Amino acid sequence: MIDEDELLKAVVRVIKAENPANAECTRVELGEIADDGRYFDVWVVGDDLAELESLGKLKLAPTFDLGGSESMPRARIQYELPSEQ
Repeated sequence: MIDEDELLKAVVRVIKAENPANAECTRVELGEIADDGRYFDVWVVGDDLAELESLGKLKLAPTFDLGGSESMPRARIQYELPSEQ
């Protein structure tokens, strides 16, 4: 698991930049703020974001149902901070 504080910091920065807080955008931000500039796998970031959501530290952002039967890829699931309205 990615350091929880580092991951939440990246999510906050993504949201402040008015980008979707999904695994793809958060992965890029993590790479920019990591001390060693390491690469973060988008699927690992997606799993860790889902874990933070299950702990109540993030919540799923509202989505629109387009009527499709396919589920959204985990890397594109968008999150927000629980205090956001």
